[in-house]
Amino acid sequence: MIFDWVAKLLGPIPDYPEFWRQYLDSFDGTLGKRTPIEEINFVVFDTETTGLDARKDRILSIGAVKVKNWQIDLGQRLDCYVQQSYTPIGETIEVHGILPGVNNENNIDEIEAVQHFVGYCHNSVLVGHHVAFDVSMVNQVLKGMIGQRLANHRLDTAALAVRVSEKKGYEQPGTYGLDTLCRKYKISMSDRHTAAGDAFITAVLLMKLLARLKKRGVKTLGGLLRSPSF
Repeated sequence: MIFDWVAKLLGPIPDYPEFWRQYLDSFDGTLGKRTPIEEINFVVFDTETTGLDARKDRILSIGAVKVKNWQIDLGQRLDCYVQQSYTPIGETIEVHGILPGVNNENNIDEIEAVQHFVGYCHNSVLVGHHVAFDVSMVNQVLKGMIGQRLANHRLDTAALAVRVSEKKGYEQPGTYGLDTLCRKYKISMSDRHTAAGDAFITAVLLMKLLARLKKRGVKTLGGLLRSPSF
């Protein structure tokens, strides 16, 4: 049973909070490796953070959109801004533009933001550009909350782009950066460097990469999961 697999992966199931119990329940009857691409629920997401060290840096915002059957569902997008204070680093502010101490009534705390995200994604396949970092940021919060981590399958659009590329020799550094790939695939970069904006841009990139992989015979979740990873 898939629930047994999740229990084995995450450990014994104590009296978890309701949001986490619902998350675990969502894996009962989850996708199999033979599931066609059209039937997969993808959640494409991005986090803006105070830095690049998941062990000590914090989440500033989470943005996500759902993709299924070659469509981006903007009606169910997630856009959470986190209310917190931190010591700013000039370079990170220049990237995401989020200033410490600038809060509004729509901001929520980091724990609530992660709860929203877990409830939003459930058993979907998580997608991001260098997704391991974003997953690690969410997992760091979950570890502090309940000692757990996400169990979802995940796809990295940077790794998928490597797979799609026909070049075999040396490639310049940055070849598979999000900006470079957007220019290559003619994707608008409006609202770049916001979590919600980057999630949407990455979702468009995902669909372009999936279409190319499908032409090469990659038609199932199992085929996608054989992609190289970073």
